Amino acid sequence: MPNLLPLVMTTAETKGQDLSFSQAKKIARRLEKRFDAWSTMDPLAYVLHFWDETGELATDNVMKENAARRILEKAAA
Repeated sequence: MPNLLPLVMTTAETKGQDLSFSQAKKIARRLEKRFDAWSTMDPLAYVLHFWDETGELATDNVMKENAARRILEKAAA
């Protein structure tokens, strides 16, 4: 498990955020727990689990609407 406390403190200082030591320690602990959860996960399983089906469907819908609009514009011209 990485020690992220120095990174949290440095990042907060760089961004001008005033964090107490206990706040930074709490943030670092949460990040370390998240890191541990991610490190045990298979990258391919992660991608397949969070696959955004609706994003592809939305893109298809926009492309169809744009194509229909261009066809109508050409017919009107």
